[in-house]
Amino acid sequence: MLDQTGIARFAEKHLMPDRVRVTRDDGGEDVLDAETGRLISGQDTVVYEGQAGLYGRQERIRSRTGREGAWVEEVRPAYRMLCPLSAPELREGDTVSVEQAVDEHAVGRTYRVSALDEVSSFPVLRTVWLEEHNRKANG
Repeated sequence: MLDQTGIARFAEKHLMPDRVRVTRDDGGEDVLDAETGRLISGQDTVVYEGQAGLYGRQERIRSRTGREGAWVEEVRPAYRMLCPLSAPELREGDTVSVEQAVDEHAVGRTYRVSALDEVSSFPVLRTVWLEEHNRKANG
């Protein structure tokens, strides 16, 4: 029998070298700025802050267009994020910000969760699908 916790520890150590912050817009109440008299939108809730691994891939989408029904192929970047099992379930629309990364170009980029976490009968990590939101890197 495979040792599930041993595999989970291995995955966390070797597949999740980056640190991310995941926030959720809970529609918090606006706050009045006493100095300016303007309403400032409520703060997002931090859902998860910790280690993760980001892995890119390309999605090929094929569809028919026009009257003649010609096939058009579109390639979109997609990303998979691996998190420890201890991470909470993420929701579609949550924002993932890269705080630290082995690839320095990833730091400062943001992604949106595009699908709920994958589930498994033998869970050792959480897999979440992302789409790129902002390519701006720190610098």
